[in-house]
Amino acid sequence: MTYTVVESYTHAKTGREEDNEDRIVAVPGFAAVIDGMTPQDKSLYSGVSPALICTERLSECIGRFDRDISCHDAVTALTDCIADYYREHHILEDVSSHPHKRMGANIILYSDHRKEVWFVGDCQCSIDGVVTTNEKLVDQLMTDMRITILRSYLETRNVGDLYGKDLSTLHIQPFLRQQYHHQNNQTDSPLAYTVIDGFPVIRDQVKVINVKEAKDVILASDGYPVLKEDLAQTEAALAHLLKNDPLCYFLKPNTKGLEKGKDSFDDRAFLRMKV
Repeated sequence: MTYTVVESYTHAKTGREEDNEDRIVAVPGFAAVIDGMTPQDKSLYSGVSPALICTERLSECIGRFDRDISCHDAVTALTDCIADYYREHHILEDVSSHPHKRMGANIILYSDHRKEVWFVGDCQCSIDGVVTTNEKLVDQLMTDMRITILRSYLETRNVGDLYGKDLSTLHIQPFLRQQYHHQNNQTDSPLAYTVIDGFPVIRDQVKVINVKEAKDVILASDGYPVLKEDLAQTEAALAHLLKNDPLCYFLKPNTKGLEKGKDSFDDRAFLRMKV
């Protein structure tokens, strides 16, 4: 392992580590942050979190990579390892017809041999202090819809009322379910987006960044709304948002805010390396 891990941290939004659907991988030749996605319908997974199943399988798959594997072959292998689960459990036909039942993950992966960072989905990175994200249009639209609804409620209710029960998130649930039809949808649509979910990715949405000249690389999930130059500053920025905009509607608008009783908006993972 020629890269050096400087800081590594992950935390569940519930405060219970067994619930954490984010995962950090650091093995010889590769480092990754995996953000497991909770499907709208979890009925096919016998009460086990499909996001946890997915992140575990992807972690194991990365551990088997040849050191010189290409981005294309890596993404294909990750996709196949999820598709194999569907076949093993005889649910491939069901998840093919109903995308909202698929397990899946966003992933950002560093190849030490190729000195590249590979994005599949909406994780984020910082390369020598320059932040790169990979946001999808459908999330921007859902965020705009939620904020419009939320501001309407705030005309007659206070933030405390909505913090206890965020009605805006409830209203956009049917639309969030519909967005799965755009997941790895190979049609030419600006709403299509790509993740690792066992089905072929949209190849031109897989982002590759050359880091041959870089010294400091941070990989992170989108559980950190603001990515700073180290873990302490990034955690401080998150704490500021949790305190000052728990509904996530004006400082850093999002499709959801902080749920009452939770530690944060989402599970989070942060990995900083010297490369």
